[in-house]
Amino acid sequence: MKTKWLVLVLTAALCICLGIIGKKAVVSSQEQTGKAVLQEGTIAEETLAPDAQPPSEEKKELPELPPRFITLPGMFASLERAPVKFNHDKHARTLEKDGCTLCHPKNGEEKLLFSFPKERDERDKDTLMNSYHDSCIDCHQEKAGAGEKGGPVTCGECHLIGEDYLKREYLPILPEYYEVLRDTYHRDCISCHQEPAKAAEEAGGLDWKNFYVKEQTRAEEAWPMVLFDYLIHDKHNKTLEEKCELCHFISPERKAELEAEGKEPACKDWLKEIDEKNSLTERDTAHFRCLNCHFERKEREEKAGPLHCNECHTGIERTIEEMSAVPRLDCEQEEKILIRIEEARAKAVPFNHKGHQDKTRSCQDCHHQTLRPCVECHTVEGCDEGEGITLAEAYHEASSPWSCIGCHEAEKKKANCAGCHHLLKSGLVESSCSTCHTGTLDSLDAVRKLPDPKELFPEDLEDELEIKVLENEYKPSKVKHLQILRKLTDISNESKLAQHFHVEKHTVCAGCHHLGPLEKQAPVPSCATCHTVRKEPESSTPTLLGAYHQQCLGCHQQMGGTEEDMPQTCTGCHEEKEGVGSK
Repeated sequence: MKTKWLVLVLTAALCICLGIIGKKAVVSSQEQTGKAVLQEGTIAEETLAPDAQPPSEEKKELPELPPRFITLPGMFASLERAPVKFNHDKHARTLEKDGCTLCHPKNGEEKLLFSFPKERDERDKDTLMNSYHDSCIDCHQEKAGAGEKGGPVTCGECHLIGEDYLKREYLPILPEYYEVLRDTYHRDCISCHQEPAKAAEEAGGLDWKNFYVKEQTRAEEAWPMVLFDYLIHDKHNKTLEEKCELCHFISPERKAELEAEGKEPACKDWLKEIDEKNSLTERDTAHFRCLNCHFERKEREEKAGPLHCNECHTGIERTIEEMSAVPRLDCEQEEKILIRIEEARAKAVPFNHKGHQDKTRSCQDCHHQTLRPCVECHTVEGCDEGEGITLAEAYHEASSPWSCIGCHEAEKKKANCAGCHHLLKSGLVESSCSTCHTGTLDSLDAVRKLPDPKELFPEDLEDELEIKVLENEYKPSKVKHLQILRKLTDISNESKLAQHFHVEKHTVCAGCHHLGPLEKQAPVPSCATCHTVRKEPESSTPTLLGAYHQQCLGCHQQMGGTEEDMPQTCTGCHEEKEGVGSK
């Protein structure tokens, strides 16, 4: 009898212990569910290139996405009440145990369809409205009846007329990828009125979108876009064991051709065609295919991707530098190619594809969503498939983030380059034509380094200069001429883009001495040769005082830095004379 009681006591104690442990595990799980976090910059070591170290792990809370107005069919063009703002993430996390099928139906293949309501009667406006009401209100009442937290059940609780509903904005009616400078009139205007405005010119910047016919729309905070960058692709590639067919498409005709040749589809074959009906570039298709894949893998207890909105729409975009250790895609493309167009008269352009991959976040940075070569959509004379954008525009348009020149312009606006380039002619510069159009791959291997500026100085030129244009109020400004030029030379020599285009030995010198002839060890014309010492300019050429301030102060402002290194105040450059007040 005593033995029996002892067994019962021990069993009870064991159950209590297991219950406490189980409770702690549940609480821990609930805490993790309740407070979603994102491991930004967390890259699995097997993803990285050899000898690369994974970046430090930093946990960040996922963003709380704003609720969105429910998108209604055209039959609800005129509304008696304000549309409903719906917080999908809040519902999804609260109802996680019920699953997505509580609100969303499945198709014949048992895949989730992300449409709502689940039971939808579209005979007319009233029946469809009742479908929404029945689905939402019935669920809210059922939850409340079961003693759980339920949602609103009266009209005014959902159909709120708040400030966000009343707020309106006017947006230009434009195609998605409109190229503003394709328009002849705007090309002429914006050539001067650049945004941001060029400091050396009187014309201010213009917001070209304000020139267009606009339509009224309800102002609503947009969710962050999802960028499928190299890191995300690499994770998918490894998790899915390089099975391209799970995401990419090859037409039956192309498959038959490969089979007839006895070939298996190569990586590049999966990128040549787009499934127009199931393209991952379309929002609804992407949600259907991606989320169903994630759910199915989770059910099989395999590694799966995000299931909630704010786990994809994070608003975090990894930089090129953050992904420097992530391997780029190898789609059997040649590392170095000659871009040659039969109808074109200019020489072919040598192009280092691998070198440019290292400077992008994803293939779409250059190839849009189609991932096709430029020449397949853009022709010499333009065609419908390329939206009329000619091949020359596709490569050279300074306003486009996808063109060669447009990308280079963005680089020139970065601090290290903007010090000189903010005052120089932007866009397609004629002197650069022969730099790209060489007709040979040999130019890609050329190593161009600017020499030490001291080698270019005339023998009698001092390393430090004095500027006395304000000597009545201030002591002469001391300019560390050689030190500044050496700094700019180092910046140029460390940039692959600058190395390619800075072909002249005096390139850095030309940043300031922009019009005078430049020869090795030969003196340059004085600034006062062109810039008058008078207080008012006689032409569009700045006065000497204006030229110094635009050149020196403009460079300091563009490049940033400390007040000690790059002063931006009067006394930072001009030491006041004793007994003379500051002006």
